[in-house]
Amino acid sequence: MFYIAAPFGNYLKIKNTRSVIGSFTLKKRKGLLKQIAKTLRYKDGNWYNSLGLRNPGIHFGLKYYYRSKRDIISLAAIEPEDWIELNKIVPDNVDLEINISCPNIKHFEDYTQGIENFINSKRKVIAKLAPGTEIATVGALLDKGFKSFHCCNTKPTEHGGMSGRKLRPYVINLCTVIKSLDKNAEIIAGGGIYEYQDVSYYKNFGATSFSLGTVCFHPIKLYNLTRKINGL
Repeated sequence: MFYIAAPFGNYLKIKNTRSVIGSFTLKKRKGLLKQIAKTLRYKDGNWYNSLGLRNPGIHFGLKYYYRSKRDIISLAAIEPEDWIELNKIVPDNVDLEINISCPNIKHFEDYTQGIENFINSKRKVIAKLAPGTEIATVGALLDKGFKSFHCCNTKPTEHGGMSGRKLRPYVINLCTVIKSLDKNAEIIAGGGIYEYQDVSYYKNFGATSFSLGTVCFHPIKLYNLTRKINGL
C-alpha cells in the first residue's frame, strides 16, 4: 500500500494510493500561510518546516477535505482532553492516523493516553511515530491494539522539522524494531522516497507499505514514481 502523507494528501488524489489528510486538531489553529512563508525551507538536500499543526480544525476538515473512504484523517491533540473530544466527533468508520509525534508543538504529559479509544473493528488506525521513538513506546502501542505504524515524522532541528533522506537511519531502526516485536504489523516507511528503488530499499528492512511526502514537492519525480507504482 502507498500513502500520500499529510498535508500533501489534502490536495493530491493519485490512483492506487491513499491520501492522508490533516493533521487536524480539535480547534482551528491560525497562521498556516504565515508559517509556511516563515519556516518552509530547502537546505542541504532536505526540507524543513515549523508549521506547528496550523489547520482549520476537525469540523472543517471533515466537511471540506474528507472526500471518500480512501482518505485517512490525521488527528493531533493540543490539550489533554482533545483525544476524547476528537473521538466523539470523528465517525467510527473513518480510517485514522494518530499523529503523536509533531516536533513543532509542546506535548502534554502522557500524550498517548486514551488514543487506544480510536481503535475499533470498523477502521484502520495508524500511529505516526517520531524518529527517536523508543522500543518501549512501540511495545506499549502494540499492547494498546495498534497494528499499523508510520515511520516516521519529521526530526526536530534548529531549522524546524526535517524531512527527506536524512531520516533514513531512523526509519530503518523503527522498521527493525517493529518487525522484531510484531511480524504481522503494517510498517509504513516514509523518508526520502523519491524513486522506486527507495521503496525496494525499505522493503529490505521490513517495510510493508510506503508514505510519499517530500517527493510531492517535485512534480516530475512524483509523476515518474506513481507511474511505476501503477505499472505504467
